[in-house]
Amino acid sequence: MNPELLKTFLAVSRHLNFTRAAEERLLTQPAVSRQIKQLERRLGVPLFEKLGKSIGLTDAGRAFVSHAADLLGQMDRIAESVRAYRSPSLGRLRIGASTTPGYFILPPILGEFHREYPEVQLNYVVENTLSIEQRIVRNELDIAFVGGHPVNTSLRIEPVLDDNIVCFCGQSHPLSRRRRVSAAALSDELWVLRERGSATRQLFEKRWAALDGEIRRTLELPSPEGIKALVGAGIGVSFISVCALQDETSQRRLHKLAIDGLRLSRPIYAVRHPAKYESPVMNAFLDRIRKGSAPADRPRHTAEFLPCRRHSRRRTTKESSGTR
Repeated sequence: MNPELLKTFLAVSRHLNFTRAAEERLLTQPAVSRQIKQLERRLGVPLFEKLGKSIGLTDAGRAFVSHAADLLGQMDRIAESVRAYRSPSLGRLRIGASTTPGYFILPPILGEFHREYPEVQLNYVVENTLSIEQRIVRNELDIAFVGGHPVNTSLRIEPVLDDNIVCFCGQSHPLSRRRRVSAAALSDELWVLRERGSATRQLFEKRWAALDGEIRRTLELPSPEGIKALVGAGIGVSFISVCALQDETSQRRLHKLAIDGLRLSRPIYAVRHPAKYESPVMNAFLDRIRKGSAPADRPRHTAEFLPCRRHSRRRTTKESSGTR
């Protein structure tokens, strides 16, 4: 029902005078009369009756007064609740991430965001890159952060973070005593790897092959924490984001290997569906990442880990068309 008709009806019911109701509503008296007649036609009953030179409410009109006031109040509350979603302080944000950003980069940013917007409902999923990409396509996530270029080229991507991939071994491993290692020297090592579908693994194997490095013996684990635990126990070698090694190397549980010719840097991409509505909540979270403001309570480690940083502020959103 048109709220303007309800407001006019309530003004006339208060004043029982069309002229004063018109002054309140900033309308002409004929306009008020037309609106009342329009409302009566819609309801199918008269709301006012003439009593000589004055007017009064009919029984139907008296019954409708409280309903009209309640209905207007409800409309206002609905409008207020919907308008609130123009602000990032309310709403829901479904975030997905591949393993590296999901476990080692995004959590402190999410904590910072939650402290600023505690009323926002956060849903968080960490899976490998391919699974996260499929969730974006199915609209199960609003935005995702992955370490590899999506297979589906129709998705909208934006580089927002920088990440370096490094090799590592346990402190008890003989290689930990060498300042530099060649790719050939690792050919006979047992490699503890992420599962296939991991963007980190795909990127590393491609670069490793370019160095004529070989990976002959492998042991697969889906968890980076499990990989670090095995390697830390002296079982083989592996590779991982430098961000994931900060605690272990500072506590001398794991050793970062310097490999001749290996410098592997990659962007972490924000991924969205091209048809996705960008809510204020989503934009507020993206802006926090783009600004590069680190939480004050996040520990700083040695300079060797500084390459794990926020991406340049230069906006290089890439949109392309195609199908998987």
